Amino acid sequence: MLVLSNCLSKIADEGCLKVAVNLVGRIKKAQPQTTVVTYDRESEISDVCLQVNKLLLNRRLISIIRRYRGQVLYIPFPARTLATAIRVFILSLFSGKGLKVISVMKYHNNFFSRLLLRLSGAEFIVFSKDAADYYKSILGGKRVTYLTTGVDTEKFVPVSAEKSSELKIKYGFDGNKPVILHVGHLNQGRNIAELMKFDEKYQVLLVTSTLTKNEQDEDLKAKLSGCSNIKLIDDYIPNIEEIYQLSDVYFFPVSEAGRCIDVPLSAMEAASCNKPVITTDYGEMKSFLGKNGFYYIDSFERGRLNALVEQAINARNISSREAVLGYDWNNAVSYFLN
Repeated sequence: MLVLSNCLSKIADEGCLKVAVNLVGRIKKAQPQTTVVTYDRESEISDVCLQVNKLLLNRRLISIIRRYRGQVLYIPFPARTLATAIRVFILSLFSGKGLKVISVMKYHNNFFSRLLLRLSGAEFIVFSKDAADYYKSILGGKRVTYLTTGVDTEKFVPVSAEKSSELKIKYGFDGNKPVILHVGHLNQGRNIAELMKFDEKYQVLLVTSTLTKNEQDEDLKAKLSGCSNIKLIDDYIPNIEEIYQLSDVYFFPVSEAGRCIDVPLSAMEAASCNKPVITTDYGEMKSFLGKNGFYYIDSFERGRLNALVEQAINARNISSREAVLGYDWNNAVSYFLN
């Protein structure tokens, strides 16, 4: 198999990059003969790193692709849909039938994008039911595969209440006060400002991406930093699982399409640690409606949000981890190796 991507990175703390690094790293480990070609970003798991133009027209790349006809997996970083469609079509000319494309985020495709995707013959692999339905409307059911994936259930595990309190103290929190957590980009379009509505009795932790600081809304950052009960971390955290383990509830407020990948990895990782998740019905989060440990936002009114937090923290026998066990990365890896 040949894997081609500009999503591989030495530090993956952004959704699209995490998807690529987790999947490709596991594929490479299970099937060492897999050839990984990267461009734009460098990665320790790549076999070849090339400088390519926007159309991916590179003599060496074309030569490599032709050797793997029918066994090419393309993982593009989300871009303008027309640009992605053009690249997919061009790759299909050299890879032949069997080109697989991972789409981590559902975007609207115009007429020309749809036409190019149809003509490419590529199979699209998506991670939410919404995205599957959308691409089936363009390509038909046989060319769309929906995979449940997005979490390392061996890394993100539950810990005892005592261990959680110890981790709170380690990261500068009061070990006896509840922590509300959100991990993700800091910008207005993700409804991050809603974090300022939580009562002072809660400690709020916001962990933002280090790779996309140019996206940060500085005014929003200043307002958040001005709240006495909000702590903001924008440095890379190697043991990020500890952040989820110290929290008492995870808050995912994103509602606008295109503001996050289809399967929000942070919400999945929190659930894998068996933390209650307060969420919108964005993307794949719809699939957890009615599941134990998931609480859905029907209003961003201050009183309603605080009531949801209170309900989640006081709930007994939370089993959010059980709901996401079927989303382990290894489930997706087995699909690519079969």
